[in-house]
Amino acid sequence: MPDDAAPPAVEAAGDVPVASGGGRLLWRDLPLGLRDELEAVAGGRVVQERSVSAGFSPGLASVLTFDDGSRLFVKAARTADEPVAANLHRAEAKVATRLPREVPAPRFAWGHGDGDWIALAFAVVDGHVPATPWDPDELDRVLATLVRLASVPGARAMRLPPTGPDFADMATGWRALRDDPDPRLAAVAPWAAAHLDALAEAERGALVACEGESFVHGDMRADNVLLTPEKVYVVDWPHASRGAAWLDLAMFLPSVVMQGVVDVCEPVTVSADPARRARGGAWAASTFAAHPLGGDVHPADLRSVVAGIAGYFLHSARKPAVPTIPRLRAFQRAQGVAALAWLEHLGL
Repeated sequence: MPDDAAPPAVEAAGDVPVASGGGRLLWRDLPLGLRDELEAVAGGRVVQERSVSAGFSPGLASVLTFDDGSRLFVKAARTADEPVAANLHRAEAKVATRLPREVPAPRFAWGHGDGDWIALAFAVVDGHVPATPWDPDELDRVLATLVRLASVPGARAMRLPPTGPDFADMATGWRALRDDPDPRLAAVAPWAAAHLDALAEAERGALVACEGESFVHGDMRADNVLLTPEKVYVVDWPHASRGAAWLDLAMFLPSVVMQGVVDVCEPVTVSADPARRARGGAWAASTFAAHPLGGDVHPADLRSVVAGIAGYFLHSARKPAVPTIPRLRAFQRAQGVAALAWLEHLGL
């Protein structure tokens, strides 16, 4: 990518990017005919709306209250405007209808599509997205939920695709950065700039490292979690796959390092100095090793997956901005730096 077409390599000092895509569609923004169809499926008229800001996918994401007092969380996207979001909704519909009850996900109510628009409805979870920087108790609850999720049987019976092929296709960022050098990489990630060949080799092991039979959510972050006093719910399942039990833990921890844990781990973003990055990487390494899913993972497998995550985010962050998701590239860049802090601690 030419330098004049690329986004800046460094964010404003101290900024932790917000996991939000910006403006959401509201109920009134949907075509009248579509609103009538969705109300017919729901069996009532919408009388109140609360738009949900967390998450990146553009489109509608609202808790709707109907005239009989019932409520649903409804998300919708139009293929002509947001083909990626619409296709993700279609993929999630295929997963949500078949998830075992043991999976801690909101109950799927119905889906509706007319060829251009796709809408999904779920039972409302009266919970909250975890605070960031993370509260240690909330983080412990989510980490415990990953253990329960990994123990749910049936991923193969559900015919979920294996995680490895798609992850391996994604985990090519270091090879792309090596073959198409970015002179700004040294400012963002000096250790990576000095080890591109080793990083490109490490990410090649991701296909084998991902093998397993567990449910893999594939996009674990704070904005894909809802907490109630009794339960932790994991939302948004379009990337569901079948793989190693520890993969969601490995994919989740870089986002936690980026956002920080109160009184435990300071946020690690692009502006973090080497000492803070080192502390964040050490925290991720110790947390993974102490977790029930992480203790027996082969070091080479872990390095391959973390290398794949870091390379994917840092390579993706230099792509052109997405107008409807203005914060995406900054979030990817910061999460890539956080994953790299962990990888540097692990060594190559």
